[in-house]
Formats: sequence, structure tokens, C-alpha cells
Amino acid sequence: MKGSPSAPPHYLSTLNKTEIFKWYLFKVFFFILNLSLFLLLDWITKSWVSSFFRNSFNKQLIPGFLDLVFVENTGIAFGLFAGNNGFWEYFTLLLILIGFIFFRKKIFSNFFHMLISSLIFAGAIGNWIDRVIHGHVIDFIDIHILEYHWPAFNLADAYLTIGFICILLESALSSKRTVKKTT
Repeated sequence: MKGSPSAPPHYLSTLNKTEIFKWYLFKVFFFILNLSLFLLLDWITKSWVSSFFRNSFNKQLIPGFLDLVFVENTGIAFGLFAGNNGFWEYFTLLLILIGFIFFRKKIFSNFFHMLISSLIFAGAIGNWIDRVIHGHVIDFIDIHILEYHWPAFNLADAYLTIGFICILLESALSSKRTVKKTT
């Protein structure tokens, strides 16, 4: 059982079942706490933008680079497939559930994975909640260089992007380590 994915890490092998259960509970608590904090921050920023800047708001923060805007995005990433909200609500929920079921062992394997997973799930859940409540996602960060604009996004989108970049970097680094060990 020592090599199976469900076995506790080697440093837990000296603990009894109650202590191992407490360790896993702590890991679940850490994941849920981070997920909740990221969701709360996403919700606060979207609520703030919705409350104060609904009417075609555009505020320059860093001239020629960063603006605050108010965009009601009915599509998915970067406004693609706009107008299919009912479908995206169900599709996003399905992806969240499948992702959690498929990756649940990896999520709780270490604190890095828990942090990155909480970012990704907070991003997906934050935008899903927007779709269910408002019928659209509220985007408000506009990054641009002069007149060339990146599509507006929100913190949930940033969470997803950061999370996936971290996964790609970790995957690339671990594959390099594997190649070095085999040569």
C-alpha cells in the first residue's frame, strides 16, 4: 500500500489513523479557506465595480496601459461565443465537478497544489456564480498598450490564468527532472 496513490505520504506513516485523519482534515480546511478567500475577493471587486461604475465607466489607472472599465461579458474567455449563457452555466458547472472529481487526489497532495487548485476552482466558481446570478460575467480590468487592448477580464479570470500557468510550469520542470534522472 505504500506506493499506491491513496497511501499517506511517508512522513505520515508513523502517525495513527486519527492523526492522519486530522492531517487530511487540515488540508481540506486549508483548501476551502483559500478557495473562500479568493471567491470573496472576486465577489467584492465585481460588486464594487457593479455598484459604482455601471454606466459606461472607464477610469485610467496607468495611462496607456491599465484602465478600469465595466463590461458585461455573456461569452466565455475573451467574450467568445457571446449570448449562450444557459449553455455556459451548465457547461461550467460540469467542468468544475469533473475537475474536482478527476483531480481530487492531486489537489490534496501538497500545499502548492492546494493553493493552485483553490485559485483555479475559485476562478471557475466565481465566473459561474456571475452567470447564474446576473446572466453575464462582470469584467473590469483593461490592459492595453496604446490602442491595442487585451480583452477585459476580472480577478476570477486572473486566478484561472495564474493557476494554469503554474501547472504548466510545474509540469515542464518535473518533466525536465525526469529526463535528467533517466540520463
